[in-house]
Amino acid sequence: MRRGWEVEYTDGTIIKEAQMDWNKIPMVNMVRVTLHYDGRQWNLDNKIAYAQKKRASMVPGQQETLQIESRSVGYYDVVDGKTVKVWYTVNEFTGKMTMEVQNL
Repeated sequence: MRRGWEVEYTDGTIIKEAQMDWNKIPMVNMVRVTLHYDGRQWNLDNKIAYAQKKRASMVPGQQETLQIESRSVGYYDVVDGKTVKVWYTVNEFTGKMTMEVQNL
């Protein structure tokens, strides 16, 4: 099943994780970032700015052992006058979704 992020832009263009590295996609005019995990999806719509990250592990020196442990999508927001980053993270082994708010 499908796993990873997907970005939609104001002009309807959609870019998926398998198509392009996050650092190379246009960061302007995003209207949605979605995290897909085996038939489930979490949509972040109309936020000021978005982010994504992954957590992985591997045996040192053995790249073939690289294994993604979690995937996250997030966005920046202002709460009580303070900037925060809100992360939605799915555990790759259990499928459990968690949410975390980081004060910046």
